Amino acid sequence: MPKPTAAANAAPLPATTRRAVLKAAGALGTVAALAVPVAILPKAQAGEHHDAALLAMGRRLDALWTRENELVAEEKRLAVIAERIRPAPAPELFAYERGGAHLMYEDKGRLWVDFRLRDHLRTLDRACNTPNMVTRPRAAALLAALDAWHAGGEEARRTTGAEAVNAEFERVTDEISELCSDIIGTPAKTAAGVMVKMRALEWCYPEEVHTDTLRELAEEESSNTSERLIASSLLDALAILNAGGANV
Repeated sequence: MPKPTAAANAAPLPATTRRAVLKAAGALGTVAALAVPVAILPKAQAGEHHDAALLAMGRRLDALWTRENELVAEEKRLAVIAERIRPAPAPELFAYERGGAHLMYEDKGRLWVDFRLRDHLRTLDRACNTPNMVTRPRAAALLAALDAWHAGGEEARRTTGAEAVNAEFERVTDEISELCSDIIGTPAKTAAGVMVKMRALEWCYPEEVHTDTLRELAEEESSNTSERLIASSLLDALAILNAGGANV
């Protein structure tokens, strides 16, 4: 999972994708069961179900989703340990300021880098070609100290196992993405099959992402009626899933 970052004004970057949401918010908790899980059907009946393939994919999706959330929680736990054991940043990183902003500062127990100042230093380091200029050596020294601090953090993540957990998270997420492609390519023949597809949609668009986007589309009077109906229907279906299932 990506290292803590800051936007140009040093505020945390907004989470706009599924992976970003998970990494920013941590594990989302135990996922709800499918609205019509195969597990409640007798095995013979499940095998004869018109959407047996989709329901099997739904079971696989829930298992992988649970594993994904477990990995998010474990990575967050190990990342805290990694932050504790990583080398402290050089004092000059805190001391350097420009225009009232500090290159590095602490906020709510976390260290942040002002990317505007970092990029300014990089510009100085590239632009000053004469060795007698004071700004270039200082910029180079600060950038080297910043690189050393980042390298120490990466080593701490490897030592604690946070990096290995992150790699497994990425693998599981990619596997779910491929599974969703299979779900997309499998037509649903029953309500249970449709709910599997809605479950996949819920995975692709966590509540933090889809709710505002769909609500804006549903309420946007300039949008055509069909688009607003689609958005409204998806909102309702996802709300039912988040509540733990539906009567179908």
